[in-house]
Amino acid sequence: MAPEWSITETKAYQQKLLIPGTNKRKFFGILEKPNLPPSAPSVSYKIFMFGKSGSGKTWTMNRLSGQEVSWQHTETLGIQCCMVYWPMKIGNRLILFRLEIWDAGDSSIKRYNHVLPACRESVDAVLVCVSASDREGWTDLPRTLSAASQPTDRAAIIVIATRWDSLAHREVTEAEVEAFESSHGIPVIKMGSGADDQTEELSYMAPVLNFLCKRLWQRDQELLSIK
Repeated sequence: MAPEWSITETKAYQQKLLIPGTNKRKFFGILEKPNLPPSAPSVSYKIFMFGKSGSGKTWTMNRLSGQEVSWQHTETLGIQCCMVYWPMKIGNRLILFRLEIWDAGDSSIKRYNHVLPACRESVDAVLVCVSASDREGWTDLPRTLSAASQPTDRAAIIVIATRWDSLAHREVTEAEVEAFESSHGIPVIKMGSGADDQTEELSYMAPVLNFLCKRLWQRDQELLSIK
């Protein structure tokens, strides 16, 4: 990766993600993509959101795609997908990451046998969501992880701890997160409501998207080394 990539250059490419004249990210359809230089190669990844009902899967997907979010829980019906584009520089090359994110409602997974296999098919990463205000969900996280993917998936596993900034209701400590990461070798991304000002949304989410894309790229290099 190229952490030395200048802020000016980064912002110039990130502006391509925004609705013209605003600081709000554009929602890209299946046939759309940002207007980046033709020489910039793109890589595509499929990401599956996994977790119990109310853990923040849809909320996380909306945060990753720059859409409006609500903490009011509404069960997702069936499967919903969205495309997230993120430009990063690897070495001396600009690469456009295309993240195809899949979210399925817990009740739909339990009711229809085809939903979970469809979400898992050719998956590159699984984001396991757990609410920091749900002590039972955190305690049950190892079991949730075992159900998140199959050994044949070779998917990158990342835990998303939602509602992290809700200090009055948080039931998970920093020490517990560090102990989990150390014992399981799985990174935990702590996400809260973030900036109240929509103009700061991209800056707030940039580190999360950077980390996710880096992990996916590293996962590819690990698989290539195995082959």
